Amino acid sequence: MDSLYTHRPRRTQAIISTDGISMLRWQNPIIIAWWSVTFPGFGHFLLHQFVRGFLLSAWEVVINTLAHINQAIYYSFSGRPYLAAQVLETKWVLAYAIVYLFAIWDSYVKAVAANKQYHLAKLEGARIVPFMIKPLTIEQIGFKRPGAAMFCSLVFPGLGQVYNNRLALGFYGVFWWFVYLTLSHSHEALIHLMLGHVKEATAMLDPQWLLFMPSVIFGAMYDAYMTAHDHNTLFCTEQKQYFTERYPPFSMDLFEKETPTHAHH
Repeated sequence: MDSLYTHRPRRTQAIISTDGISMLRWQNPIIIAWWSVTFPGFGHFLLHQFVRGFLLSAWEVVINTLAHINQAIYYSFSGRPYLAAQVLETKWVLAYAIVYLFAIWDSYVKAVAANKQYHLAKLEGARIVPFMIKPLTIEQIGFKRPGAAMFCSLVFPGLGQVYNNRLALGFYGVFWWFVYLTLSHSHEALIHLMLGHVKEATAMLDPQWLLFMPSVIFGAMYDAYMTAHDHNTLFCTEQKQYFTERYPPFSMDLFEKETPTHAHH
């Protein structure tokens, strides 16, 4: 039993499941915290803490809507602070603020911890399993096109995640984007705007739901691009492991040497 444990890696760099690839990767904790500022839960999605991300992002939508936070922001920035004070539901504001600040702090702390685990996993160098086949899906570590992933999320947030084989996150994003489109009336307003009906387009927009959309679309684009990029890095790492084991007598430089920006951390 002890001999089996000593040969078992303590930390793996990545694992393949029916929902895609989960991996350890170095990320700037400040960037992670910033994405939690823009939309609670997004920082956790970038850390592959998906359960926390789902719950925190759903909390943001529900409590923000009950407290009319976005509507108050809209009135404040349009020079009508008296209306902002009127629409706010004070019984929800404190709960919203506490969870909002917690999401920022928690994502920062977990990013710092994840970076430490990433470095330890890289030092241990556990063998990466590149392929998995199941009755309902086939998953593999392969090259992705980061630009294509980002473009898919630009067209419809969530599709870039589906391209990267993150099915749960992808269709979660697709569902919520459809909700935002429907309740904000943004597509209807866009059609009126294209027809030259500017007043009608402006009048039908709902700021409470519209203000969710910029954070969502840019967050989805960033996540899709970075995930595709990290999949490519993981693919190169697995190839190096394979060829080093397959041809141990030979010294081969198959890919450009890594020059990570985080080397000094």
